[in-house]
Amino acid sequence: MLARRVAVGTAIVACTALIALAAPTIGTVPVGRAWASHRGPRVTVAFTGDFLATQATWGAARRNAGGHGYDFRPMLRPLGTLTRSADLAICHLETPLTGRGVRLSAYPRYAVPHQLADAIGRAGYDGCSTASNHSLDHGSAGIRSTLDKLDSLGIGHTGTARSRREAARTVRYRVGAAVIAHLSYTASFNGLIPRHAWEANRMDAERIVDRARRARRQGADIVVLSLHWGTEHRHPPTSEQETLARRLTASKAIDLIVGHHAHVVQPIRRVHWRYVAYGLGNSFSGMTAALFSPAVQDGMVLLATFELGPRKWHVQRVRFAPTWVQPRGFVVRLVGPAIDARRLPAAVLRELRRSWRRTVTTVDAARLGVVAFRRARL
Repeated sequence: MLARRVAVGTAIVACTALIALAAPTIGTVPVGRAWASHRGPRVTVAFTGDFLATQATWGAARRNAGGHGYDFRPMLRPLGTLTRSADLAICHLETPLTGRGVRLSAYPRYAVPHQLADAIGRAGYDGCSTASNHSLDHGSAGIRSTLDKLDSLGIGHTGTARSRREAARTVRYRVGAAVIAHLSYTASFNGLIPRHAWEANRMDAERIVDRARRARRQGADIVVLSLHWGTEHRHPPTSEQETLARRLTASKAIDLIVGHHAHVVQPIRRVHWRYVAYGLGNSFSGMTAALFSPAVQDGMVLLATFELGPRKWHVQRVRFAPTWVQPRGFVVRLVGPAIDARRLPAAVLRELRRSWRRTVTTVDAARLGVVAFRRARL
């Protein structure tokens, strides 16, 4: 990213384009860059999986901070080399952050150190989806503390809201010539009920399509949707995921669907000619093979490149970069660059190779022409 501040709501965030294609930028600030091919302007958006800072990660973050507070930045630093090189980078923040009236809390109701957001910002993210099964773990106070922290860092957010008015807004980003709307919904709240229905977005196909169409009417060229869905630790998408994907993509109002929640990587498919990445795995988590399947340490950076055609924007290509969370220090490794550099111990390199094979096999992208990306930068 070329800048870190993001305007939230109906205001559009404008890009400092490398090509002179941006619309007027009244009240807007840069988020990235854009570039032109011989056919037309293109933008690349990076998406990553669950940020679930389980209790195991807190000790490592505290050690990084010398015992004073928490520092997650070294853990996300390798990931940031790729996310910062995209035009727009979107994370999925699964848990509430600590703040006023919200203290640290572990499973089953999370409130994780608010310093995680500092690391997310430093890693180059422009925005995050926040609708998840943990959105209501600390009720209205948890939603408020999370969004207040993201706002303080200029990180956009969608999926939860502090007011009815905020919930009615569509978060949009301008990147070069493109206006990108981002929506976020979840399948459940782990049995919890919001104080107000607008506090967190519950999945409903009709409402999602209506919201996407409204975003189009408000000027969005591209609509991307984050869904917290599926069954934990299950690689194949469920029948419910597949049914909802067909319903949403049939509307033609949504250009790309990216999924979270399973904590393992799920396939990428094309449904009604739209790409659906059913599950991006764990981007950052304290879950390890000691207690779960080794696949919980796997994730990916999804790189979707949009191109402006004769009449509208479309997905020109999709790539993915496998990631792996190294146990104990919980450093997120870009698998390809880490293997190629050969600087890590042999035992770690063996685990990285296994992770690469698991992710590439599960994504099953070859039949779609989706490329496994090995570099640290675009």
